Amino acid sequence: MKKVVKSVKSDGDFESQYGHFYKWLVEFENNYVGEYLSKTETQNKFVEGQEVEIEVTTREYNGTKINKIKPASSFQGGGKSFTAAPKDNKTQEYIIKQNALTNACNIVGEADIPKIIEIADAFKEYVQNDVKPKSSSNGTDLPF
Repeated sequence: MKKVVKSVKSDGDFESQYGHFYKWLVEFENNYVGEYLSKTETQNKFVEGQEVEIEVTTREYNGTKINKIKPASSFQGGGKSFTAAPKDNKTQEYIIKQNALTNACNIVGEADIPKIIEIADAFKEYVQNDVKPKSSSNGTDLPF
């Protein structure tokens, strides 16, 4: 809910199992009062005269109702989903080549660089152009 801050008053500090906290009493224009806890001695979430979106949790403590307030989270973004920007063709080609080289190293090892590149090129051609490697019977064909 949106509210305009009328006043902000410090109400002491205390130590808890979660660390040191400073308590603030925040009064809004319609005389609604809430308690805000801050980890810093000078909070900047509630400023007199500014409108803020707040989340409220009401709890009872020693027979008294306490409105615990905090700034509303803007993280969710109203249900909008994230869509990554499309990658250009050159970026896609680099990704394919890196993946092909990694997998070629897994097959060959690291010592035979010409063989690694030969296998990586075959993987890349298959992924990008659907070109399957030709099998030959002279013993020089690829190991897959």
